[in-house]
Amino acid sequence: MLSEYDTLHTTISPLKCAAASCRTAPLVSSARRSWRDGRLDDGIGTAERALHDGCAADSPCRAEAAFVLSLLLAQVRRTDHAQAVLETVDELVRTCGDGQVTATAALARSGVLLAAGDFGKAAKLAAAGLGEAERSGLTAWTPLGHFVLAQSAVRQGHLSTALRYAQKLKEDTVFQREMLHVGQAAWVVIQIAEAEKGRHGAVPLGTELLAADAAVRQLSIAEPAALPWLVRLMMDCGHQRSAAHGVRICQQLAAMNPHFSSVQAAAAHAAGLHDADLGKLRLAAESHVDPWAKASATEDVAVLLDRGADDRSAPDRHLQQALDGYTRTGAWRDASRIESRLRHSTADAGGVIRHQRRREIPELTDTEYAVAHLVAQGYTNDQTAGHLFLSPHTIAFHLRKIFRKLGVASRVQLASAWNDLAVRQTGTREHTAGSVVTGRPRLSS
Repeated sequence: MLSEYDTLHTTISPLKCAAASCRTAPLVSSARRSWRDGRLDDGIGTAERALHDGCAADSPCRAEAAFVLSLLLAQVRRTDHAQAVLETVDELVRTCGDGQVTATAALARSGVLLAAGDFGKAAKLAAAGLGEAERSGLTAWTPLGHFVLAQSAVRQGHLSTALRYAQKLKEDTVFQREMLHVGQAAWVVIQIAEAEKGRHGAVPLGTELLAADAAVRQLSIAEPAALPWLVRLMMDCGHQRSAAHGVRICQQLAAMNPHFSSVQAAAAHAAGLHDADLGKLRLAAESHVDPWAKASATEDVAVLLDRGADDRSAPDRHLQQALDGYTRTGAWRDASRIESRLRHSTADAGGVIRHQRRREIPELTDTEYAVAHLVAQGYTNDQTAGHLFLSPHTIAFHLRKIFRKLGVASRVQLASAWNDLAVRQTGTREHTAGSVVTGRPRLSS
């Protein structure tokens, strides 16, 4: 399937237009071609023409032009502009009475929220948009909703939900549904493989993706954290050639698009990982607009500082900054990893700044919430203890308190309670799965 990336691409078909000769459709198609070729200024400029100079203001295809433009802007992390574009067609969406337009609007907003780093709200809106899409018979934009839910689940540590929507993304690819480039779907699948099987288990898929230039180029544009993540994975597992190829594509895009900070930051981040260059990593951490990517680059700075540091304050300070960033986005899987690392490396464990989770079970403390989340996904007490740097005896003590607070009597009942929590958070039901590996690839020596 990945061998087809160089030729397979998606198209956008505007919503039904009443005009005898639709002016919006060809402009949208031209914008997509420019985007696919890596000419981002041309893509945004043409999409803006589609919105402002296309069909009449009350035409449904004008709404779709706004949806497409908003997602192009979101991909380069101009999310405030993207939100403003969506607001220009709010009245049209409300008054048109078309379920497909309503569903598309919700899915487009979920994509913008995901790009802005609000994973919880993005997932809720994506679930609502998919529900309306099912009722109205919309299929063209549903891959975007599947991607938002899968990616949000990966960030929040809900592996079973991520697996569910990754499977839907595979189906979208098979049936060549519109709106989402196949490289984004592949990246979600690779992240899940890393979580399930560890870094080496994700390498074959990562290598295959990096060999598909068109897919990698589109992925680098749409997800500024993706190529640095893949480069780190390859470097850690001894695949320097694949890593170098990913860096070259990032740098080519950066040379073509000097005015896009997200592209420039991704290139600096990928090169900094490949070259173990602290200056480039610092530049990436400062210039990333994507909040999760910024936290990731800051963590990479800490890892590189840690190699020969006699003074723990510098790497720990950057780890704390990364923790702040992950926590603000709701990326609990990453936040838990950093908290564990800080507890392990800091002599004064009380000096680690802990973060209150934005959770739906306020009765639980942070530690109880972390224990319950892992146990509900199938972790044993020993596995949970190792993950949280606590003793199995302490885990058992916390579990007894969790059972009492939640009114459950077993791990099975706890998993069911967590399923109900997932429904409230995302509109989708969790399914318990095997344990999640939450380690992070380290920079190669």
